[in-house]
Amino acid sequence: MGDGGGNRRRVEEIVAAVTLCMALLFICTPLARDHLQRARAQECLAQRYEIERAEAAYRLEKRAASKNFAALAEAKLIAREPACPAGGVYVWLRRQPRPLLGCSIHDAPAPVRDDAPPLYAADFDDLSGLTILSGGWHTVNGVLASRPGGDNRLKFGETSWKDYEIRVNALLLEGDGYSIYYRADGRPDISGYCFQYHPGRGNKFLVRRVSGGVEQYPLQYAGMPAGFAIYNQGHEISIAVRGDRHTVKIDDRTVLDFSDAAFASGGGGFQTRGRSEAYFDALSVRQR
Repeated sequence: MGDGGGNRRRVEEIVAAVTLCMALLFICTPLARDHLQRARAQECLAQRYEIERAEAAYRLEKRAASKNFAALAEAKLIAREPACPAGGVYVWLRRQPRPLLGCSIHDAPAPVRDDAPPLYAADFDDLSGLTILSGGWHTVNGVLASRPGGDNRLKFGETSWKDYEIRVNALLLEGDGYSIYYRADGRPDISGYCFQYHPGRGNKFLVRRVSGGVEQYPLQYAGMPAGFAIYNQGHEISIAVRGDRHTVKIDDRTVLDFSDAAFASGGGGFQTRGRSEAYFDALSVRQR
């Protein structure tokens, strides 16, 4: 009888251990898959930056565009013919004035209604249409800037906005970076999504949820590729949301593409803090 009871306990322990392992496998498999997809996207992005630099060097030397990637390899500008680690196809989106290489997987475009009037646009001749939430902001020569030091936030747009694309040119001179809010409620203790251009966190692009002014763990992130000009060079930032899909582009290059449905509507805004010195111009918002 004692042996039978012991056997039953051992069987129950084995069943419990197997059940736990299956539960952990169920939880960890999607996380591992997401990590692998993110790693492949970052590798693809870094590789395309390398090819673009090689193409620019080839044009400078040969006074003509390369015929194919093999020509870049033959010129010893890249080590080998490239291939997307996720199986995407590389296609030149443009060769001049700055080469831009697209990927069929990591640069899938979403339609933008360019024929529709913008929901919002600002030339930053003054602070019209902007609401300062904290800190100090000013405009000079058509450029928006914040005062270094402290937490500087402002908002624009309507809380009823749902599917749209924010485009703005941004320049970081120094500091840990800047943030662009979207689908945000525009309150001083703001809630919504926040894209961060963040050299202060290991040279990354991030998107976070913000709740009551408190930033949460990043939803998605990607490293800034080798050779990316972080400071003293302007970049066009595009943040598009349609339904639960978010697409962030830097200089027409997709750096983040993911799904999240925590916030369904809201306006936009900017944030800088600490010693960050950032400038914004050519802001527009279009419906998608």
